[in-house]
Amino acid sequence: MKAWLILLLLWACAAEAHEVGHRIEAAQAVVVTLSYANGEPFAYEKYALYPDGQETPAQVGNTDAAGRVAFVPGATQKWRLQATSADGHGVNLEFAAPATAAVAATTRPTAPERWQLAALGLALIFGVFGLVQLYSRKRKTP
Repeated sequence: MKAWLILLLLWACAAEAHEVGHRIEAAQAVVVTLSYANGEPFAYEKYALYPDGQETPAQVGNTDAAGRVAFVPGATQKWRLQATSADGHGVNLEFAAPATAAVAATTRPTAPERWQLAALGLALIFGVFGLVQLYSRKRKTP
């Protein structure tokens, strides 16, 4: 019975390696919308967004279906956006991030922390183990 418990604890520790955490929050974002000369959106094209004076992009990716790039500027106000398509169209845009409106603070219940979930799991395991031991001892007594 002890080997079973040890294996279960080792397996629970290995499960953490496959977890991907997430957080959803409302933030003050800037949205840049790109379009071709004919008005069609510059959709699903590659872009790189650089803070002022930096050679390493702060964000890379593809524009969305509407040709938008969204980012949270933080303290940096000046940016450079390079976007190119496979057929050679592109833009090298330098701009100042406009002031963003304040986002209303909302409080939402947060998910339990990882250590809280681990403590709950251990409590359940030991609780079930204790009930099994208690039940097996009561059955053995004459």
